[in-house]
Amino acid sequence: MKSYRSRFAGRSMQSVLVLLVGLSLVPLHAAGRAEAKDLGEILVEKGIISREELDEARAEEKRQKDAADEAKRAAEAAAKLPKWVGVFVPFGDIRLRHEGFYQDERSARNRFRFRARLGLTANVSEEISATVRLATGELNDPLSTNQSAQNTFSRKAINLDWAYLTLKPGKTLHLSPGWITITAGKFGLNSYRVSEVVWDDDLAPEGATETLNLVEDREGFLRLLRVSAFEWVIDEVSDGGDPWMAGGQIVGETALGDTATWTVALADYYFDRVNAIARRSLNQFADPPTNSKPNSTFNSSLANSNTVLTDSNGKIIGYKSGFNVLNVGTELNAADPFGLGIPAGLYADVAYNTQADGHNVGVYGGTGIGKAGRGWYRNNIRNAGDWGLSYTYAWVEKDSVLSIFTFSDINEFSTRAAKPSATRPTQRGGTNLSAHIVRLDYVLLPNLRLTAKAYIENVLNRRLSNAALTGNPTLLRTQLDAMLSF
Repeated sequence: MKSYRSRFAGRSMQSVLVLLVGLSLVPLHAAGRAEAKDLGEILVEKGIISREELDEARAEEKRQKDAADEAKRAAEAAAKLPKWVGVFVPFGDIRLRHEGFYQDERSARNRFRFRARLGLTANVSEEISATVRLATGELNDPLSTNQSAQNTFSRKAINLDWAYLTLKPGKTLHLSPGWITITAGKFGLNSYRVSEVVWDDDLAPEGATETLNLVEDREGFLRLLRVSAFEWVIDEVSDGGDPWMAGGQIVGETALGDTATWTVALADYYFDRVNAIARRSLNQFADPPTNSKPNSTFNSSLANSNTVLTDSNGKIIGYKSGFNVLNVGTELNAADPFGLGIPAGLYADVAYNTQADGHNVGVYGGTGIGKAGRGWYRNNIRNAGDWGLSYTYAWVEKDSVLSIFTFSDINEFSTRAAKPSATRPTQRGGTNLSAHIVRLDYVLLPNLRLTAKAYIENVLNRRLSNAALTGNPTLLRTQLDAMLSF
């Protein structure tokens, strides 16, 4: 008896379960009895296992059997479906937002907004897929899919937001799977970004991106090395050269021991023939100064705060400078810098326009703490109970980046009117501004994230503003979001 006890002492519940399941297949018949006696009961009687161990083992056996039965039912159901059904993967989200604008000598403004996005990816094979996404939002706004609650319960627009192919050549071309990725069509931003100093997160470029994944490793010093090339078409001009953007980026990530990682990204974005954008899209009228003929290609959703050139009649003929933006983004992330089991990090993003004579630097920088582990500017947390807190300071000079593509949530600033009855001068566009941004995220339920953001904004230079600003009162802009992803 003691030998049996010593052999079972310290055994895991898994060992007991395996023993019971294996031996229970062999009925034990007592001499002269007609019924088989339960093996588990025999082991309990002999003191080899306890009653609690037997109950736990039987419960675990039942859980495993139920799981196996559920998997079998799912497999049988899947086998009855057409093969093409398994090709498609749906995804999407719905976000509700309250937004407030509070400024000295200006009536408080409150608005309610919502965003709905629904997409579908068809994984035709391991090497090629197609993705389509629909989203709410104004048709002519490239930077936002938000829709405001207004216009007497009127219907809201649904637009084509993404439509692209993803090619990952592998065995067909005798390449390592995932080594190269080619994306073409209209897609979400696929460059590495620490912030939105160059590109607003909701921008959906059109054209192609090629990426070489040279290193992807979870161990060692060099964890990531990626090189990308971008060819994006901005507009099509029938009677002239088309505006486009060509660029490249290299991203590297290193491990600093077992406690931290450091990521650095270097990019160059060259914009060609953007004066055509200014002429076509920023002129409200085709015949200033009479302004009797509207410009059919004017886009009121494009917020411009860059320096433009005008003719003698006040018609915009182009930007004062070209745009070749050098971009350096970096983030330092530590798993537990304070010994509290909470990750934290620092990040910075710098943009420098080499083709502007001055006022050509944009900087975002900040810090974050929480469960995100990285990407503090966005706090992409997912699990219920997770939280993240970040602070960002933004300094974006007038001609550092194209204002029609930069962060849109700080793209409108008003000052007091010269007379009470006069219209307030308003600067529109995400440059010539500074901002303090505080963000708090919390995942209340699985896939339901709550976010609170506050923006404290000021114009950098009133003299350089496109509007006749008469003051510089601080603007406080708040956002309260609830977003469900699926």
